[in-house]
Amino acid sequence: MFIGEKRLIQLIAVAGLSFAISIGPPSASRAEDAAAPATADAKAPAKDAEPTTTKDPQIALDDLELLLQPMTTEETETEAKGWYSLLRAKEREITVAELDVRRKNREIAQLEKQKTAASDLTKATEEVKAATSDKDKEAAAQHLAEAQKNLAQTVKTASKETAKEEKKAEATTAAMAKQADAAPPPAATVDAATPASGAKVVPAAASDKDVLQKATESAAKKSEGTGDTAKVEKVVAATEKEAAAADQIKTLAESTPAAAGAAAAAAPGAATAAVADTSKKAEKLAEKADEATAAKTDVKVQLVDYSTQLMGERTGLTDRLKLVLDKLEAKGGDGKPYRMYIASIGGIKIDVSDRTATLARISGWLSSEEGGLRLAREVGTFLAYIIGSILVARIVRMILRRVMSGDHVTSHLLRDFIISSSGRVIIAIGFLLALSALEVNLAPLLAVIGAAGFVVAFALQGTLSNFASGLLIMVFKPFDVGDDVEVGGGIKGKVTHVTIFSTYIRTDDGITKIVPNDNIWKSVIVNETTGVVKSPPAGDAKPPEQNAEAA
Repeated sequence: MFIGEKRLIQLIAVAGLSFAISIGPPSASRAEDAAAPATADAKAPAKDAEPTTTKDPQIALDDLELLLQPMTTEETETEAKGWYSLLRAKEREITVAELDVRRKNREIAQLEKQKTAASDLTKATEEVKAATSDKDKEAAAQHLAEAQKNLAQTVKTASKETAKEEKKAEATTAAMAKQADAAPPPAATVDAATPASGAKVVPAAASDKDVLQKATESAAKKSEGTGDTAKVEKVVAATEKEAAAADQIKTLAESTPAAAGAAAAAAPGAATAAVADTSKKAEKLAEKADEATAAKTDVKVQLVDYSTQLMGERTGLTDRLKLVLDKLEAKGGDGKPYRMYIASIGGIKIDVSDRTATLARISGWLSSEEGGLRLAREVGTFLAYIIGSILVARIVRMILRRVMSGDHVTSHLLRDFIISSSGRVIIAIGFLLALSALEVNLAPLLAVIGAAGFVVAFALQGTLSNFASGLLIMVFKPFDVGDDVEVGGGIKGKVTHVTIFSTYIRTDDGITKIVPNDNIWKSVIVNETTGVVKSPPAGDAKPPEQNAEAA
């Protein structure tokens, strides 16, 4: 009985051990279960990371700086990607607007060709009417046939060009939309673990029609702001007139060559009804071409104004992206790829051959908040800094002159040097502040000045020695202006003027000698007016045997 119970207990123990081995350690399974949500939670923020400062693209720079202050490097880089995406979207919109401007120029050029061809056809019909002799009638009929052929060819070319331009516009819009869907950050900063995080902040690409509509709305809004109701109506009707004129021209362009062919077949002979009908249609075509040209020109001006406005908005986005990049680089991030993109865009492209677009672009830029108005503010601030620094320098010089005039301890040399140097320093600081007002980066400028200063100091060691000696003379004042002295190993006379580099001494025979300050300071100075004798510095004193040899 005892042996049976023992075997039973052994069988139960073996079964329990087998079951425990089959299900595995409970702690390990629980750790894996606990680790899975933790890993998912860790990956979730990377996928859901979105910029927070781009919700208001016109946020003040001071407010943006405060929002960026507590962010980590990763969060700041997310903000940089967001502003970069906005800047790219704005640049695409500018590109579409500029392409539309060029497209309008080509359409206007085609209209001018049709107008010229129609005018030639009108002249040909007049020649047919005026022809009297058989020879003249034959020549007029030949000219009419050539004009009809030229007009037909021009209309055919214009139709092909219009279809080609429409296909180009559709292809451009599709390509822009594809770029907008991808819109990755610069290659050097793409994180392979979070490829989709930057795509959430990319605005949709603007199509050709969207840009035209926005340009019209922007022009109308601008006209309403100035109170010019007549211009508002003109702006709104420009696109409609362009479309209506284009349809009428298409109908006339198709019917006029046919009428001219019938008239040519009727010649030579007296002016027939076909010739008269051709003349009327040609004149109508030229008239409608003028109307279409005027309408397209109005639309082109709207596009130019809108493109200039977009460039101003791009400048604002660039400023904010640069601020984000400054914070990113200060926290150890890499903003160089973004800055390379910023350097590749910007500026206003002006086609001087297009007088209408050039005048519209300049006018729009001058009235733009981020264009001419901004430059005017910066120039005003620059001039204010310059003028203010000059005035402050004069006031400081005046105060120092009054304060130091009653000080008998300070020499005239040191007093004049301090007064003049203080003014120069204030003006130099004001000039640097003025350059910063013009958005000039002072860091490279100061680096260049430092490097150039080192080179100049190395090349002009003797001149710098004179400068240092001049400062020592002014501080220790062994002599002053008007004193009779003996300096430089035997030069005697009265001190008339002292600069930072040299001293002017008038000798007894009336000759003025200019002595370098380094020579004066390194030799014995005898002031016969005060009776002070200054020996040269210990390092420059000559040994007794050299003095005896010199004697």
